Formats: sequence, structure tokens, C-alpha cells
Amino acid sequence: MTTPAQEPRTVLCFGDSNTWGFNPDGGGRLPHDTRWPNQLEQQLNQRANSQAWRTIEDGLNSRTWLLDDPIGAAKYGAQYSCSGRSGLMTSLHSHKPIDMVILALGCNDCKDYLNLSAEQIADGACILIQDIRSALNCGPRERPDQTPGIVLMTPPLMVSTPQSRAWGYEGADRKSQAVASRYLQLARELEVFAFDVQKVASPSSLDGIHFDSQSQSAIASALADLIAQT
Repeated sequence: MTTPAQEPRTVLCFGDSNTWGFNPDGGGRLPHDTRWPNQLEQQLNQRANSQAWRTIEDGLNSRTWLLDDPIGAAKYGAQYSCSGRSGLMTSLHSHKPIDMVILALGCNDCKDYLNLSAEQIADGACILIQDIRSALNCGPRERPDQTPGIVLMTPPLMVSTPQSRAWGYEGADRKSQAVASRYLQLARELEVFAFDVQKVASPSSLDGIHFDSQSQSAIASALADLIAQT
């Protein structure tokens, strides 16, 4: 009798345009194999002793923690809500069973016209972490009632450029640094894993917001190191 193969462990990468793979040169989306969630899958499987891994890309341009931002989505016809909370529960139930969720939001919350403090942005992270913990039977296959592991990923240390200012990121260089500090504190308080991307990769000087292909590789490798230790 053939032994059934183990299904892969699942990592849900829930984020914004830096999870979607926005090309900082304005050329649309980076290639599939370049984007960090897909490189993460490759890295985890290289490290795996037995059970395989798969990653789910759920990145959305202009996505925030809580706010619907029609201005941010205007270039996409304002055809969707930018609120991460509005989509998270659907994503969890669509892709379960889930072993790990990487929350990679906060970049868009730093836009000056949203007028959010670093503390308020971190409050949004807290709410979505609690939402994951309240999601019914979205955990690992062996224990669906168990909460998936959670990684809270900081926004990049944004750089002031003509393009970033045009998108509404005036002052985001300072705010993104403050947000990262608050995320690390929040991760300790809520006992989730923290990933400080600002120590691993910097956004491209082309737009000051998005990661280039070299940074994608660095992010994937560092995340794989973190997840492999869990």
C-alpha cells in the first residue's frame, strides 16, 4: 500500500505592493521567480528535511492595515478596498490550512494625507494579529484549531524621492523608522515573530519605496532563516 505524501506546509504572505512585487523602475510587476514570496518558497524547500513548503502571495498595491484609501487606489480605478482587514479573513479561509502568516503592511499607512502616528499604525497591526488568532480552524493541518505562526514584518526605511513625495510619502522616512521600532515592541508584547526588513534590505533609490531584485533575494533568505528556526 502506498503511503500518502505529506502535503506542504503553507506560508501566507499578506502584504502590500512590496509583497505583490512592484518594480521600482515603474515597469509593472517583477518576474515570478524574482519576488520574495516565491524565492522564500525555494529557500525553505532547500532547507527542508522532509515536509515541503509552499508560499501564497497575497500582496495588493496601496493596501493598509485598516483604512480604505480611494486616493491610493485611484490609479487602479479605485476598484477595490485598500483595507487589509477587509481581506484578511477571506484570505485565511481561502488558503487554510496555514502554518505561518507573514504580515507585511504599514508602508501605505505612512502616507502623510492619512495622518496616522506610528502608534496608530502599530494599532492596526495589533488588530489583524488578533483577527488571525480568532480565525476558526485556519491553523496547521494537524491542529487546525491552533493559531498559525505569525511574523510581523516592518515596512522598509523609506527614502524621500520625487516619486515617493508624489505618492504622498512626505516625512515617511522618519515615520517608517518609528513604525519599525513600534512593531518590534509590539511583537514582543503579543509574542509573535518580528522581522525587521530595515536591517536586511533598503528600497530602491528610483522611488524610495519598493525593493529591487537584489533586495528581494535578501529578504527571502533572511525570512527563510527565521521560519526554519520556528
